[in-house]
Amino acid sequence: MKYGLLGEKLGHSFSKILHEQIGNDSYELIEIEKDKVDRFLSEADFDGINVTIPYKETAMAFCENDEISADIGCVNTLHKKDGHIYGYNTDCLGFAYLASTIGIDWKGKKVVILGSGGTSKTASYVAYKSGASKITIVSRKATENVTDSGWRSKCIHSTYEKEGEWSDADIIVNTTPVGMYPNNEGMPIDLDMFSDPKAVLDVIYNPLETRLVLEAKKRGIPASCGLAMLVAQGWYSEQIWMKNDISLKIEDTISDEAKQEIDNITKTIKKQKQNIVLIGMPGSGKSTIGKALAKELNREFVDTDEAFYIKYGITPEQCINENGVDDFREKESIVVKEEAASGGIILATGGGAVLREDNQMALSQNGFIVFLNRDPKKLATDGRPLSQQNGVMKLYEQRMPIYKSFMDVEVEVCDDPEETLKTLLKKL
Repeated sequence: MKYGLLGEKLGHSFSKILHEQIGNDSYELIEIEKDKVDRFLSEADFDGINVTIPYKETAMAFCENDEISADIGCVNTLHKKDGHIYGYNTDCLGFAYLASTIGIDWKGKKVVILGSGGTSKTASYVAYKSGASKITIVSRKATENVTDSGWRSKCIHSTYEKEGEWSDADIIVNTTPVGMYPNNEGMPIDLDMFSDPKAVLDVIYNPLETRLVLEAKKRGIPASCGLAMLVAQGWYSEQIWMKNDISLKIEDTISDEAKQEIDNITKTIKKQKQNIVLIGMPGSGKSTIGKALAKELNREFVDTDEAFYIKYGITPEQCINENGVDDFREKESIVVKEEAASGGIILATGGGAVLREDNQMALSQNGFIVFLNRDPKKLATDGRPLSQQNGVMKLYEQRMPIYKSFMDVEVEVCDDPEETLKTLLKKL
């Protein structure tokens, strides 16, 4: 083993894909149980490894730590050379890069950081070094401030119950796992608790957009999840391993060439992991186009109507006729959320699935939304009880504003599915 990621549970990690994009084909995922990690760090033969939860602090005892990692109190990058293991923290560089992607200026700002683990230390270190005027670390049980020294003494510790101490924050940072896959609906805090937030950062990258970030964007607050941080810290790790570049600092200005490389890798991974979600009226061709698109892109195809039948043993039509629309919508919502939590699939939704805001939220977390707009006069109604009961034109007029407001792109559906597919591929 030359390079890899050390952690306890890595089933949903993007790191192998990330480092392969950078050009490292020797990168592996290394899952080690807690009672075996000490032995691994003592005996393993490697050139370079990244370290993730829950070993970022444990690994410090097995390496010679640079000034930044020692100051923060955790490492995420180990480099073995000349028989010694050296430890670095490229997470702080990645986090600073993430903040820059939405134009955050920390100077003079009040910052609240949710969580008190290793990534919280990294975030608070960056905020401090970048000139934040107040840094409050919020956790379930506050650490006594008097025990801190050095730069940490500048951080205030509080709890979620004491919102009066931090609700005036300008910048909100989530370093907790709340909202991470598979619990995508979670949100660590209600944004309405804050008086006038200016930016939101969430270090979670799976899902691509957490509920916290989506809620912030709905309010017009600049916000981002952690994919760019993941890519940037990996890129910096590779600079250490391949070029022995250990001079990088938070305040350094990254070159335009490096920024372009990080941005391109971020976009590539996002595109690979993002679902393509097809919405539109019943009978608009979502299943037909979706299957053709899945074949073209070599992706899995999922139809929520078919998933509904697999889960409940009844078709949507039968459910509506036997149990009513409300029961169907509740069951459908469960299916939508389960399938939307996946990554990299082609997902065809029922015509009315996007009528519910919670479904829209779930689909947006990992989804690029494509509205397939077919002439309502050509929409089939067989097997579609709501189209039959309410009339296609009435449903079309009611749903059109919702489809339009929710979509990322619109594709006009023609009579030839191949032509529609060609049009769609150009817009992806």
